[in-house]
Amino acid sequence: MALNERKAKSEARVDSVPPETGCPAGDALDMVASKWAVHIVFQLNRATVLRFRELQRVIGAITQKELTKQLRRLERFGLVQRRIFAEVPLRVEYRLTTLGSTLVDPLIALSRWSLDHASDVASARRRYDADSVRPQPRLV
Repeated sequence: MALNERKAKSEARVDSVPPETGCPAGDALDMVASKWAVHIVFQLNRATVLRFRELQRVIGAITQKELTKQLRRLERFGLVQRRIFAEVPLRVEYRLTTLGSTLVDPLIALSRWSLDHASDVASARRRYDADSVRPQPRLV
């Protein structure tokens, strides 16, 4: 495949949707590796069903555009279900699918790990940053 063809395919792909890598663990991490995906999953797990504005309100600082993008990603992966009601005004509800619900426990475990090891990670960052500011030897 020519470079121009690859570039065109890459640009045509939705930027928020990771390519399937053939590595199930990597693909699973890509599904939730955004700043907002975990918040969305936790809020939908807590409330069962939320309308768009309710979800935006409980999450906080997320923009409408970003929430829309993240919900579409999660829906594409089968984690979130969107239900549209033909009413005036239009009503749209979001809920976790059965598959999405199975993700909650692993995310809780990851959250616990991050809390348990936050100080270790902070210390490692400080050590690394302190080592990085040292002048590097010049190669002649």
